[in-house]
Amino acid sequence: MRGTKQIRVSNRILQYRLAVNRNITVVTGNSGTGKTTLYDLIAEHTRLGESSGVRIHADAPCIALTDIDWLNQLQRTSGSIVFVDEGFEPLPTHEFAAAIKATDNYFVLFTREPLYELPYSVDEIYEIRTSGKYHTFQRLYQRSEDRLYALAADKRPAAHVLTEDSRAGYQFYQHYYDGSSVTCHSAGSNSGIFPWLQKHHDEGVFVIADGAAFGSEMKRVMELQRRFPGKITICLPESFEWLILQSGLLDIPGLDEMLKKTGDSIDSQRFFSWENFFEAYLTQQTAGTHYAYSKSQLNSFYTVRENSGKIVALIAANMPKA
Repeated sequence: MRGTKQIRVSNRILQYRLAVNRNITVVTGNSGTGKTTLYDLIAEHTRLGESSGVRIHADAPCIALTDIDWLNQLQRTSGSIVFVDEGFEPLPTHEFAAAIKATDNYFVLFTREPLYELPYSVDEIYEIRTSGKYHTFQRLYQRSEDRLYALAADKRPAAHVLTEDSRAGYQFYQHYYDGSSVTCHSAGSNSGIFPWLQKHHDEGVFVIADGAAFGSEMKRVMELQRRFPGKITICLPESFEWLILQSGLLDIPGLDEMLKKTGDSIDSQRFFSWENFFEAYLTQQTAGTHYAYSKSQLNSFYTVRENSGKIVALIAANMPKA
């Protein structure tokens, strides 16, 4: 599937409205906030249809995944929005992650705990807000325009820049800060960021990671940020390739339209995470040019100071000075 799907679920006393923008939407929050109630409404409609008294108006069929024979249910389901309750035991497992990656469905996952087996966007984690009978969804993590999350008021210069990327992104920032007092490090992966910060948080760290797949790590990294105010700044562009595409550096036909309506361009079965799409798009669109992009070895075109300045422009206001 592609693009944003609007959903309205209601019965005679309740109404839920939500929009799902990507293949994985995570709904979190404490008990009593309405997660299970919404799931139960979908489940009733899945079993009984219109006779359930539940009305669903959506841009794609909505179904509830059940514990019984769930794998066969998934294999029979296509082009749908699948709701999964937090009591579903396989939810945090590798088996479940592998199963949903093989489908073309969107998934709304109810959980209070991070799902480390899945690459989901920090922008697609929500809490339910209630006003009378009406229930809407609000992003859990609010960001500034330059992709900073919960920036501490204390803006002392960071001594370190930490990336999750160990290839092109890390090479870029290492070159950008070459000769300055700022040291660049690679955590090697999203999951490597938290343990690295535990060891170095008191030194001042500017974290740059791919927001498109950082959702599972956000809770514990933000908790660490709150424990050590002024020490950790978190910056989450969609991906390093997204920054390049947003920079205005490249003349690619149709690029502006793709960036405005990214979701419409991404086949969720082919690209399980948006970061995968941006890498494939940039690699394909620049192939055979003097600015050809490779994830494994960064083209020197992107490290020329004039060009690198354009790439970091979206986040440069709060980056350590080179």
